[in-house]
Amino acid sequence: MRLPMIALSCALLAPLAAQDTPTMLQFLSQRRDRTFTDVDRRVMSFYYTWYGTPRFDHGWRHWNAVDFEARDIAASTNYPIGGPYDSHDPAVIDRHIEQAKRSGVDTFIATWWGRGDFSDEAFEILLRRAEQNDFSATIYWETVPGEGEAQIRNAVDDLVYVLRRYGRDPAFLKVDGKPVIFVYGRVMGQVPQAAWPEIITRTSERVGHDFLLIADGYSPGHAALFDGVHTYNIAGWAHPLSLEALDERSERSFEEAVELARDHGRISCLTVIPGYDDRKIRDPGIAVERREGETYRTLWENAIEADPDWVLITSWNEWHEGSEIEPSVENGRRALRITSRYAHRFKSMPRSPAEAPERSGLSDIQRERLQQAWGGQTIGLLPGYGGPIVSVLVDSGLQLRELTWAEVVEGESFTPAEVPLVIFAGTEHYESTVSEEDDVDRALQDYLSAGGMMLVAVQKPYPFFYDETGANPSALSLGLPIVGSSDADPTVAGEPVGWEEPPNVEALLFEFDNEALPMMPTRSAFPDTGDLRWRPASEALLAECDRYIPLATLTDARGRSYGEAIAFVEHHASEPVGGRVLYSWMRMDDVVGPDALYTGLLDFLARERDR
Repeated sequence: MRLPMIALSCALLAPLAAQDTPTMLQFLSQRRDRTFTDVDRRVMSFYYTWYGTPRFDHGWRHWNAVDFEARDIAASTNYPIGGPYDSHDPAVIDRHIEQAKRSGVDTFIATWWGRGDFSDEAFEILLRRAEQNDFSATIYWETVPGEGEAQIRNAVDDLVYVLRRYGRDPAFLKVDGKPVIFVYGRVMGQVPQAAWPEIITRTSERVGHDFLLIADGYSPGHAALFDGVHTYNIAGWAHPLSLEALDERSERSFEEAVELARDHGRISCLTVIPGYDDRKIRDPGIAVERREGETYRTLWENAIEADPDWVLITSWNEWHEGSEIEPSVENGRRALRITSRYAHRFKSMPRSPAEAPERSGLSDIQRERLQQAWGGQTIGLLPGYGGPIVSVLVDSGLQLRELTWAEVVEGESFTPAEVPLVIFAGTEHYESTVSEEDDVDRALQDYLSAGGMMLVAVQKPYPFFYDETGANPSALSLGLPIVGSSDADPTVAGEPVGWEEPPNVEALLFEFDNEALPMMPTRSAFPDTGDLRWRPASEALLAECDRYIPLATLTDARGRSYGEAIAFVEHHASEPVGGRVLYSWMRMDDVVGPDALYTGLLDFLARERDR
């Protein structure tokens, strides 16, 4: 039996038959020509409709232990000028819309937790009042329960419900007549990236029209897959910074975020906050000081300079986290006055010219190098693949096979002769058993022992960590010497080299082997935003006779090594003997860029193949 092959040619770009679900490769190929280069400027604010009071027979929702005399709420950093209110009260919504419009805010992005939820009922009221007041609103999709096919059904049902019930309303946010929905990071984490083509395609078929999704997270993978990118909250990187450092950091981060969106022809969104303080609801929590409005002004200045399509404000009324711009007893109306000044300035500025991006992110030289390295051979993709590497492969024109776990186990055509290279570009999850316990593990081990090669370029920190039974780390048995695999993990100054958060050391830098990876920089800094969990490779976990090539090593200012972000292993003594595995830490495409990274890694593997 031969596995299905996708040759990235004109045939791949042909329209799919009705009801067909595209593969990720097909979906990304179709989306390369889907660009948004002339989007009206807008200012939006995240809006919370989860508040209830006894006056509306809702009891106290999200206002707990209210002390009217002291003007204090146990789970709220600050106290609303008008006191606690009910999100189902049309008069409250009218007041919020009137204040927002006067301050230059065009749209509320309203928290939404599912069909029939309290927030869903509130959104119907919000949308009705928005239509009456020449305002707009959309939902912030917060959660998708379930797993596998059940989760896909829930996601599709949620989207169909929102689009049918609310999407046609004149007040629902639209671009070119298409409804726009924002997707929160929780949903992005819950739903596997590989499921999105099916979710989006099935939803479009059921509602009979197109729609836009704006994903939470600045990553090339999100930018390739979705219609726009944003982030909900920047407090994670803003809280330890002085005002001067915040100015420098936000200038750089905002420019990079807009550039990412424009490189893919997507809608660019930047988020500004007046401040942040969640220490009443989290221990220890974090705080971003408002500095009498200077924090907010600094972020607005750099957001405008970066020239996004939309500026998002976190938040209108997230009182638990102290990020609200709604007037409070503690801060008065300062945030609304600042919002008005900058929002009107932002929307009155002439647009910088935006051009459709190049059809491919790869340069002609990179594409030619990949064709020379792997042209005429087949690269296999293990299930659950996603992330920036997929876009690079789509651009490359190489021959790809999308494998199922059953095909891996069956093994007739899953051999090094048929598939000389296999790529695992999933998350931490995989399926270890198809018919017999751990038959996937054994099949991958057999493939590698027969001389196969595997590139592991994952989207989460620990590949092959979870299977269908739960936590069952298998990386080491599959040839990946990743820290956390055994009790023999190496240490630096007595501390493990892997971490959840970076240690407080000076100048964490990646040092690259430019002889093996000539297209890489000599060194690059460790990221300072996003997911910073560190799961390096380490030679200490291998047998003495194994061949280990450190390709990118993380070091500090003292020259101490924290293991490898990129490492190649040829197994001579440890299992799987004969296997060749290349590991790349999940954030390396952010460090050096996906085109350069994966072109370099695939070129390196071709040279190892021919040794």
